[in-house]
Amino acid sequence: MEENKDYRVHRSGDLSEGYKLQVEHTVSCENTDISALIAQGAETVQAMRQDSIEGEKKAYDIVVAAAKQWEQQAAATQRLDRALAYLRTPEVKHTGNCWQPFSNNKDWMEISNRVYKMFCQIREQTTYNREAKQDVPTAWYVTWDLYINSPRKGYNIHLAGQDKKRYTDKAAAERYLDGRKKAYSHLFAEISPPIPKEHENCFTVNGVLLPGYTVEGQEPVKTDHTAADVSEGGISMPEKPEKPSVLGKLSAAKEREKAAAEPKAPIKKKEDMQI
Repeated sequence: MEENKDYRVHRSGDLSEGYKLQVEHTVSCENTDISALIAQGAETVQAMRQDSIEGEKKAYDIVVAAAKQWEQQAAATQRLDRALAYLRTPEVKHTGNCWQPFSNNKDWMEISNRVYKMFCQIREQTTYNREAKQDVPTAWYVTWDLYINSPRKGYNIHLAGQDKKRYTDKAAAERYLDGRKKAYSHLFAEISPPIPKEHENCFTVNGVLLPGYTVEGQEPVKTDHTAADVSEGGISMPEKPEKPSVLGKLSAAKEREKAAAEPKAPIKKKEDMQI
């Protein structure tokens, strides 16, 4: 609130860079002295009022023109923000196609590259043996999961997996898990394998494929683009006839696994782990 001898002004506004401009001014002159105006008569005051309104309109036009200038500048800011979002997307963490203990839970193993990641675990269940007076193994539960390994948060899509598959023979459990590793080993032959077309968005920021990635059936994209190229989404990727999808191969592998699946026995307790 600002005051002077003739009027009071309430000003409010907000600027969200690259998005929103809001300005509001309210004028109040309830206690101003109008005696000098009254003495001039209604016609004169009406003419003076019309002149004042014309002055308001000119000031308003200046404000509108300034707002249009802001629109152009805000659009430029927004394009730059989109380019920075692309350029600042961190490289995804991975194990370089090597199996190793999972960093968040050493009971699990993981393997990953720039596109895929896989986790697995064999959990041993024991029962107390009164005669031996010790816990003895009675079952082994195999869990494995395959995910998209996206550098974007919320885009690590689950592709395949098996939860707590039960075995009463440890060697059989190990053979099954080795079979699952072998079935998906082709996904971990390269550090940056081609991305399934249906999951291209997991590796795209503001319409542009992240550097170093390729999509099934498309030519590799050059990465030496300017910020303007990136912000405009100006990278074109010529299409080729579609090749068999990696996910199609995954689906076929899942069907083979289902056909060979061993019936599960009831599980006494459930353990969960977030990946």
